This record gives sequence, C-alpha cells and structure tokens, in this order.
Amino acid sequence: MSSKDYRIKFPFSYPKIKIGRKIMSSGAQNVAKQLEAFCKQKGADLFGIADLKPASAFLASHGDPIAMGFPRAISIGMQVNDMIVENHTPEEPRGKSLYWHHVYEVVSASLNFLTYDMSRWLTRHGWDALPVPASMPYDLKKRQGVISHKLPAHLAGLGWIGKNCLLLTQEFGPRIRFASVLTDAPLPVGQTKDKKCGKCRICIDACPVKAFTNVEFSPLDAVDVRFDAAKCSEYRSKHPCGICVASCPIGNTAKKRRRDTRI
Repeated sequence: MSSKDYRIKFPFSYPKIKIGRKIMSSGAQNVAKQLEAFCKQKGADLFGIADLKPASAFLASHGDPIAMGFPRAISIGMQVNDMIVENHTPEEPRGKSLYWHHVYEVVSASLNFLTYDMSRWLTRHGWDALPVPASMPYDLKKRQGVISHKLPAHLAGLGWIGKNCLLLTQEFGPRIRFASVLTDAPLPVGQTKDKKCGKCRICIDACPVKAFTNVEFSPLDAVDVRFDAAKCSEYRSKHPCGICVASCPIGNTAKKRRRDTRI
C-alpha cells in the first residue's frame, strides 16, 4: 500500500470564526479552543501552544533563521501505534521495517497534512503561519531541522525531556510524533512541565550503541552532554531502531492505563 492511501482527505471543513489581526484575551482563548477541536477532529492526539520568546537564543543556534520571526508555535502530536512499537527489532533493515514505514510514511505524513491545513486556516484569518514538517527537510550534517519539534511541545506543557532526549508525555510516553506550526497569532500559551527520570536507566542500557550518557535534561546543557547524536545517526542510517521509544516505562505505563479504562 502506498503512502497516498494514508493521506488525510481534503478539503477539511474549517471552524467559522471571524477574527482579525487583534484578538482580545477572551477571544484568543476561544480561538485556541476551536483550533484544538479542529486538530483533534482531524486526528491529532495532543495539542499545545508555546511561547517561543524564552527560547530565542536556542533557536538562533539550533534552527533555521526563519523560525526567529515567530513568537508562537502550535505543537501537534500523533500517537505511534503500540503494537508496532513493541513488535520490531532494531537490527531489521529499514526497507523491511513496519516500524519505519509507520513512523515516517504514515504518522509523519498525516502530521504534515494536518499542519499544512492548520497554516491555511491561520492565513485565511489574517495571520502568518509556517507549517514545519515532522521529519524533512533536515540538515544531515548539522543534524537539525527548521525547529526541533520537542522544543515547542515542551514549552507548551505537553511533556518533559527524558534521559533518552525524547519528549515524554503522560498520555503516551515517548510513543508519539510531533509537528509544528509557527505563527504570529497571539494565542494563549501553556506552561512547561519539568519532571525527572530519576534512577531509571532502562533506555540507557537498552540502546544498542550506548548513545545516552544517563544525564538528566537541563536547558543550560548542550545536547552532547546527554546524547551522542553521531552514534545514533550512523546506526539509524541502516536500522530503524526505536528501542529508546519501546523500552521507556512511561510508554508502557500509559498503555496499561488506557487498557484499564477501556470500554
């Protein structure tokens, strides 16, 4: 089956909201709620809005200069299927991996269509908006894209950064993919969550190339304090891996919680 078969159908029906370049506080809350409902109706599992101004220094050194022109980012997350996460091995070739296909051909593609349609909605109502794809384009030499999707998701309060350098969410652990829409719409923002992995080192020990250093996240540290990106990138050039996603107990706990409350 080609990736076309997974595409979200367009056009969507847009929420009918009359807004201009200025939004009063109560109006901004209303717009944000309707945007969230719009995204979740179309397949998003998590939705949040981030204030990018506190991260301006990081964006200047770890992203595309175009991101510097936007004060807000809308973060949208979509769950990665539990069974696919749990039933693959890191050694399997990428070309034969259901995990790789699901993450990059299905989930990432769905996020890309959704963020693009979100940007259309915002620009139709007078705001600048830039959809940032879930995966590409990506500077392989610098190992960075337009913006790290973990940044707005973290700033929006959707989760926290674990020792595995992934965003861990209460609802899905790390079993989720994110994409972002940068905008100048003055929408209300979320609050950052900061939790710790503590003594847990399951993902550290599970990593086949030992790319993690067992150091907790700090926004003051460079990434290489916690993570050897070169080791990870070299291994993933041939193998789908994803062991840091599958092994994290936060994801297992979230799955059990959903099963315990199922109808």
